[in-house]
Amino acid sequence: MSKFYIKYLCMFIGLGSFMTYLPVYLEKTLNFSPSQIGIIVSIPSIIGIALVPIWGIISDIIKKQKLILWINVLVAFLLGYLYSKTTSFIPIFIVAIFFEMFRNSLLPLADTITTSYCKEQNKNYGKVRVLGSIGYALSAFICGHIMNLTGNDLAFFYMFMFSMLLCLFITPYLNTPKEMESKEKLNLKVDIKKLFTNKQYVLILLASISIVALSDGVSAYQGIHLLNLGAGKELVGMLTVFMVAPELYFMVKTKDLLQKYGNTKMITVSAIALFIRWIIYTFTNNIALFILASASHGVAIAIMTITVFDFIGNVVEKKLYTTAMTIYTFCIGIGSSVIKLIYGNIIDLYGMKAIFICSIIISIISFGIIFAINKLEYENINNTNIISE
Repeated sequence: MSKFYIKYLCMFIGLGSFMTYLPVYLEKTLNFSPSQIGIIVSIPSIIGIALVPIWGIISDIIKKQKLILWINVLVAFLLGYLYSKTTSFIPIFIVAIFFEMFRNSLLPLADTITTSYCKEQNKNYGKVRVLGSIGYALSAFICGHIMNLTGNDLAFFYMFMFSMLLCLFITPYLNTPKEMESKEKLNLKVDIKKLFTNKQYVLILLASISIVALSDGVSAYQGIHLLNLGAGKELVGMLTVFMVAPELYFMVKTKDLLQKYGNTKMITVSAIALFIRWIIYTFTNNIALFILASASHGVAIAIMTITVFDFIGNVVEKKLYTTAMTIYTFCIGIGSSVIKLIYGNIIDLYGMKAIFICSIIISIISFGIIFAINKLEYENINNTNIISE
């Protein structure tokens, strides 16, 4: 398991620095408008995310998960360097498209290998993932101070490339689950249809879009909003630390909480946490309160991550697990990218507060989706009881 811990720590060091400071770099260093930033952080991601299910299907067919992951890490490293050397809008947009085609697959491919192995060996995935959260928070915090001390706005690029270099050496040594190597091959025509006629699977995708994708979408702009409130760049790193800190607890404890309270109640806790966050974001101009409210992100994302992986593992066939997970990641990524694109234009037209109000509305919709999940679970339990009688 130690190889998985190191892998997630290294990978999230790169993701934490890159995802935290890219929007800030685009606005403050390259002077792009919110709508231009929205285009760069959304459209390339949409294209890249569209490839995630394809990588998953290829992995299911050829059963070479580690090789596919290693190739994505290598190309992300090379394109990350090119990205750092590009400064005007159109060239950045083009490079970002190719970059995101590979970067977006890193986490879902790693998650598929790791969650399958943990399930097979009866290990707690949350304990692995929490190392990623630590890496994410530390890299964002440290990178902010490095940028302030050195005046080098490209430091987050260098940290990303360094982390990818480490991942290149670690990936070949990850343990591949036996069931992943020996499982029945995928029948695309029949099996993909099974996924999308599975009501429980479809509902968890919708719930995740209204919770996880929404939170990711807003996070692209909250660093900019914090700077506009008068904070320094080091506080953008502190914002990320507060966002991620609750994950250190909930990533580890959610498995036990799931056994005690069940999937629906845990998803509801995630939705409530974000609903409170959007209300505070809407009505406060206080920097400290804004940073404090960001902690609900970590609560929601940690609970949803563990809950969704468990939920999907229980409602889909084993041979479909990799494809189901990559389609899940695809939906989250597309949802997040569309939200970023729309929110960038809303900020241009109506200001930052408008996106927080929109987020409140989406959170209210999420409660309706959770109700539908709960109702379907209740019906399935009743049907099972009738059959057993």
